[in-house]
Amino acid sequence: MRAGTPAPLAELQRARRQRRLSHVDWFEAFYQAYLTGLGVAVATIVASTYVPDVEVAPATAARVASDGPALLGLGIAAIVALGLRSGGRGGPLALEAPTVVHVLLAPVDRAAALRPTAARQLRFGAFVGAVVGAVAGLLAARRLPIDPYAGVVCASVAGALVAIATIGAALTASGRRWSMPRANLVAGVVVGAAAADVAAGTAWSPTTQLGGLALWSLDVEALSLVGAAVAVAVAAVGLSSVGGISLEAARRRAGLVAELRFAVTLQDLRTVVLLRRRLTQERSRSTPWLRLPAGGRASRLPVWRRDWEGVLRFPGARLVRMAGLGVIAGAALWGVWGGTSTLILVAGVALYVAALDAVEPLAQEVDHPDRWTSVPVAPGRLLVRHLAVPTVTMVVVGTVVAGSAAILGSASPVLALFGILAIPVAISAAVGAAASTAQGQAQFKASTIALPEAAGTALVVRNVWPVALVVISLVPVLAARSATGQGMAIAPAAAITSVSTLVLTAAAVVWLWHRRPAQR
Repeated sequence: MRAGTPAPLAELQRARRQRRLSHVDWFEAFYQAYLTGLGVAVATIVASTYVPDVEVAPATAARVASDGPALLGLGIAAIVALGLRSGGRGGPLALEAPTVVHVLLAPVDRAAALRPTAARQLRFGAFVGAVVGAVAGLLAARRLPIDPYAGVVCASVAGALVAIATIGAALTASGRRWSMPRANLVAGVVVGAAAADVAAGTAWSPTTQLGGLALWSLDVEALSLVGAAVAVAVAAVGLSSVGGISLEAARRRAGLVAELRFAVTLQDLRTVVLLRRRLTQERSRSTPWLRLPAGGRASRLPVWRRDWEGVLRFPGARLVRMAGLGVIAGAALWGVWGGTSTLILVAGVALYVAALDAVEPLAQEVDHPDRWTSVPVAPGRLLVRHLAVPTVTMVVVGTVVAGSAAILGSASPVLALFGILAIPVAISAAVGAAASTAQGQAQFKASTIALPEAAGTALVVRNVWPVALVVISLVPVLAARSATGQGMAIAPAAAITSVSTLVLTAAAVVWLWHRRPAQR
């Protein structure tokens, strides 16, 4: 029996665990773990191969050592802020419905019932954070004058601490039943302190100190240990507060998480997006940010007008998220221009996720197949018409990308590339997100069922190709960087490569043109 856990509850947990383990095929589980580990290892090795082996100049390394902790700290603060917002909505624990109904309403200590679950989530989060940190440290060691082993260890420890700080902050907010305004206020303070360190060049924020810990292999700062202690303290406070969670929020979250897991099993991206919005309590505005004038030329373009009316009702949180993803993409592309080619994957994924929000008007059409087929326009042609507004929206996100890249680097190449790539990348992002949304649930043909080995490959291709479309649209940045290194002009190399990448986007548009509604 665990310390502090009532005997009946400990016996129930032990019985459930034994019953769950009795249905586990251990050979299959180890085989899946082996494949997962092998895939991660291969992906890491392949990704690190494309990072140039040439170390950065000593001046650049010195700048990383001086400015890197604050910039990393700002990113860490944003992650912790997301955890605080999750806690304000009742997260981060995702309990099963029977646990909420039968265990939390039983006459037992609620904290004792929830603490093992919270501890497991902290432990798993620390593991994921350590793995992500280790991969980042390995890639950084290819460019920075640091020992690879030291870089991996320091980044891994920092990643684990960031994870437990984020989950601990969420547990504290939910356990103490902070309202959303209070959670947002604390999140704003955390981000504001990190931003102040970036502006003033100081290291007073705990998140900045954690960023310094990640760079210990480059420059050891004893103050980073304070950030580590704060992260552990936040996790401890979260564990001690876990018993105060709201039962209503826990029950609501349990039902939504169960539906979310089922949607993931069906590979239905649109349902996953909708359920995530319900989890975050994200609703469209009852009144638009700006009312469109009645009549005029826009009235003769109903799809154009309707889509803009939907975009103008986006909630503020969605707009902030899209802008934040634009900042991430801009910072990643700045790193690509500096020589870290693998960051193009980060930029592509960030733009793809932002585009999933931008294609919301098109997704509304896909959500109602009966209404979709009742329009006197071919279904696929209607989808293509819906691409205009998301493309314009992604051009706006592109300005955020360009602005963040210009702030971090030089403005002249950013402006040149933005003028060439803004519209092609926006089109590719909109088409990729639209393709993912229009696919619906995974469906296999008889030929695939006859060859079960092909099912896994089909699922991977189905989920990867829309993201790959966005990543490929950013390849002209690599071409422009190569041209600069050879003393050539940026514009011709970027323009020629961009035209080549648009061929794939055109093929995806043709696929959308022939798309038909699928009953859900």
